[in-house]
Amino acid sequence: MKYSYYPGCAQHGTAVDYRISVEAVFGRLGIELEEVKNWNCCGALHVPDRTVKTGLSARTLASAKGLDMATPCNLCYSNLMRAQTALQDSTLRTRVNEALTEKYDGNTKPKHLLEVIVKDLGLPKLAEQVKKPLKIKAVPYYGCLLTRPENNFDSPENPKSLDDLIVSLGAEPVKYYYKTKCCGGPILITNEDLALNLSKELLVMAKESGADCVVVTCPMCHLQLDAKQKAVESKFNIKIDLPIIYFTQLMGLAMGFDPKELGLSRHLVPTDKLIAKIGGKQ
Repeated sequence: MKYSYYPGCAQHGTAVDYRISVEAVFGRLGIELEEVKNWNCCGALHVPDRTVKTGLSARTLASAKGLDMATPCNLCYSNLMRAQTALQDSTLRTRVNEALTEKYDGNTKPKHLLEVIVKDLGLPKLAEQVKKPLKIKAVPYYGCLLTRPENNFDSPENPKSLDDLIVSLGAEPVKYYYKTKCCGGPILITNEDLALNLSKELLVMAKESGADCVVVTCPMCHLQLDAKQKAVESKFNIKIDLPIIYFTQLMGLAMGFDPKELGLSRHLVPTDKLIAKIGGKQ
């Protein structure tokens, strides 16, 4: 299995731990990710002009060279899907292609890495690689972008793909009513108070569920729930202390990787108690 791979800005910056785990588990599974050369930001947060914003994603999509394009970021995935839909407008596509050296032909299919595992590889094949079934409870947190209707990947209201992946690893997905609620990450810079309020609601419900961790699929969600968890605790005078881990890190733990090989020591909320419960060492 081979995919064109669009890492997005965070994989080489704030989400190095995510990148480490992706490389480890996808390599073990025999899934080749060929990183796009000279890639650019998808323009999701910073570009108000529709043509320019679509053009940034079109440039990325045009680089796939006949392969499906995989990405680890919910925001990048959603933006690539929106661009693919927008570029069905022939007038817009002509205008965008006039600015591109490599023209977009409309045939590239964007896929989130979770979709690659659940739909393309298949969870039965993933289960074959499990060496250490995870006897833990985990919150399946999809975020507000991964399962939007235009993405045509999972149910927008009650997605199950991440739940099913957690089960395939021997863990128990807890019932979590906020699984597609926004974490506040997209508005952190412009309205920190509101962003922390949104995060607090997610974290408190996750803590009250009795889960051992929250499993995420997006570097922005991880940044908000992990890096800003101390800020939430301070603002609301509460104690959360709940590890936030990427789904690829959860996969890696079940596949028998050492936690250091998965970047778990890089998290701001310590993961040592979670790792000890699984039966590993930090």
